[in-house]
Amino acid sequence: MSLYYQIKELYLDIKDNEFILQDDSNGTGAYIKEWKSAYLKPTQVELDSVKSITETKLKWAEVRRKRDALLKECSWLIERHITQKALGVIPALSDSEYTKLLQYMQDLRDITKQANPDAIVYPVYPVKPTWAD
Repeated sequence: MSLYYQIKELYLDIKDNEFILQDDSNGTGAYIKEWKSAYLKPTQVELDSVKSITETKLKWAEVRRKRDALLKECSWLIERHITQKALGVIPALSDSEYTKLLQYMQDLRDITKQANPDAIVYPVYPVKPTWAD
């Protein structure tokens, strides 16, 4: 999978049908089986030069997926609170709880602002308020 992203990083507009990858499951990993692109086939040195970039992008993508799932878990509660307040019904959350939940969600959004992308292997996610489950 990483080889695919390395190629995509080297040639930003290359189409998926311009190369075919294969992995024979013999322990050597994926390799380029066919190269149909007008671009020169990348050398191992070129592929290695973008490997850390692609690994970092994949890590960030995983962090965003988890962050988005955590945000989704809370969004219904925020929507319910706003709707109940607009209808004049006693809201499910107190003003304090609402503010804390908004802060939690903002902290989740801010997780992608970490200064060191390599630190995202173990990102520090904010703690969800226990009453928000």
